[in-house]
Amino acid sequence: MAKVYSGRDAQLLVGSDVQLKVTSWSMTANMNVLDVTSLNDSIRSYSPGITSYSGNASLLYYKDGSRNDAGVLLRKIIKTGTDGASTADLVTFKLRLIDGTDVNDVELQAYITSASFGATVGDVVAANIDFQATGALPTVSF
Repeated sequence: MAKVYSGRDAQLLVGSDVQLKVTSWSMTANMNVLDVTSLNDSIRSYSPGITSYSGNASLLYYKDGSRNDAGVLLRKIIKTGTDGASTADLVTFKLRLIDGTDVNDVELQAYITSASFGATVGDVVAANIDFQATGALPTVSF
């Protein structure tokens, strides 16, 4: 029987820990193409070039010292003093869809490239992050 996935079937993991209170995530794969058309050709030809992956996630902000909260990811880019992000801030993400015992993952190593959060009266505080993958994807199982 066919399965249509919904947001209820999704999880975002940081390392091996499920990131709690995620309202959405998305990933984009891009491949640049190289123009390999010769001077005497009348139709353009292309060859595969470099592939890249990026994405974003929206998280409800809360603190729970014993669990994975939004602050873990925000601290990868929002820092005190003059220290900027470093290679130590690399994050392992797993974007997961679950169907019973069938687990579909896309795993990537990424840097958080932007983060924003804010508060509104009568609303839950939310944080939004954007990330850029580096290197090849270790796991794709969908």
